[in-house]
Amino acid sequence: MKRITMALICILILGCKEDPKAKKLDNNSKTETTNNTVKTAKKSTNTTSIAFLENIKNLEKDTSNNPIDSFKKEATPIAKKVINITKTNIKDALTTAKNFKHAVITVEDHTIVTLDLEDCKPSGAWGACMPKAEGYIKKGTLQYQNDYANNIIGLPDGQERLLFLF
Repeated sequence: MKRITMALICILILGCKEDPKAKKLDNNSKTETTNNTVKTAKKSTNTTSIAFLENIKNLEKDTSNNPIDSFKKEATPIAKKVINITKTNIKDALTTAKNFKHAVITVEDHTIVTLDLEDCKPSGAWGACMPKAEGYIKKGTLQYQNDYANNIIGLPDGQERLLFLF
């Protein structure tokens, strides 16, 4: 009986060793999801490799089927922080964003905007002062947008809205 108990304890200890919330992306990066926040750490952060951050119009030059989805895949391991934004955490997320050089919001795989955190306008729907934004909405083709973020990313709903901070 002692052997069975010891074997079960060993299996339990070994089975609980890995954190199920942590996922390994590649050899240089690790992502952890906690409370609607995705934290990303990488040994070297080279944001110049993402052309969109240097010039928004570079997205039009992307030849992939969905440049917004391509941006998300490329940016996730490079971003210093990625936050899943909702109506309840938007104020804190935008306050955090002020400490970073670049802030980009994506909505699913159809909208991408870069934020100007110095200029904002109160939004009743979001319950926050939403910053000026510039980017694209994909409706068949990319359509350029330059307005306040709430008018581009839409009303708070179940869609995935990620705030990438670089």
